[in-house]
Amino acid sequence: MATVDPEDVDYKCTLTEFSLKKAMEELNEDPKQRLGSVQTLRKWIREQPHFTCRTDTTFLLAVLRRAKFSQLVARELINNILNARTNYKDYMTNLDIQDDVTLNYIDTSTIVFLPKPDKDGRRIILTRTADLKDARFNPRNDVRTYLGISEMTREADENASVHGIVLVFDFTGFTLRHLQWATNEQNKITSKIYQDCNPERVKAFHFYNAGTLFEVLMGFAKAFFKKKNLERIHVHDSMESLYKAIPMELWPTEYLPDDYKGPSAGSMARIAADMKKRLMDPGVRAKVMTLSSDRYRVDESKRPRDNAPNESFRKLNVD
Repeated sequence: MATVDPEDVDYKCTLTEFSLKKAMEELNEDPKQRLGSVQTLRKWIREQPHFTCRTDTTFLLAVLRRAKFSQLVARELINNILNARTNYKDYMTNLDIQDDVTLNYIDTSTIVFLPKPDKDGRRIILTRTADLKDARFNPRNDVRTYLGISEMTREADENASVHGIVLVFDFTGFTLRHLQWATNEQNKITSKIYQDCNPERVKAFHFYNAGTLFEVLMGFAKAFFKKKNLERIHVHDSMESLYKAIPMELWPTEYLPDDYKGPSAGSMARIAADMKKRLMDPGVRAKVMTLSSDRYRVDESKRPRDNAPNESFRKLNVD
């Protein structure tokens, strides 16, 4: 009988039948080999003297699913995550989901985590144009809010690590001043984190109401997005177009016609209140802060001489 690592003793697969089928068909997950794959990756991490890295089952499974259970790609992702946490710790570490910044994003519905997934199980995150008068809205805090809530979600629901996410950007009210809001360096950092230093898989990008700034926005995307992600950008000039990609019943009432009588996600105020209730759980807050601790990093002084530091982050080739 195979030996079970103490870190895996309490693990029990909670994937739905739908999620398990997708994991097996699309992510190469074999339920019989699942924990063996986790243990192989954990063993490799423990052999790296310069790594201080999470080795809990939830995290390693999320990494393996992003890597489609390739040990080589999973190692590259671990390396990318730890390098990013070391170099961009202000963006990625010590995430407090109850701080004023995160709660402000939720209260103002600047970032809206829609409550129901789409038919493919993907979570939908709606980002709306920020108020530039509020200094709390900036690229670093965008990332911190997203990462903190995503961490909370993966811990609460294993299915989230299988299906990936859909990002919707509502550019209503977007101006040239918003484009100048972030420096090129900040854009490089945020795009790198989202694309190569995160166990989350972004499956689609939807740009809504970009208007006359469309060409400028696409120029930005071409500068910072990988080719595969460029192919996942969908542009919409009307809600009718968006409804074809994301059904009406998944949208907040503010995004639905006045005469619509069907099911919806509720008002944005209601969505924000429900999310805030989850964020205010002391146990959840403590868990996210522990999992995002700045202790998880790379210590170059301990790196073996034959293991040269990466000067740049590797671009992952699977999504």
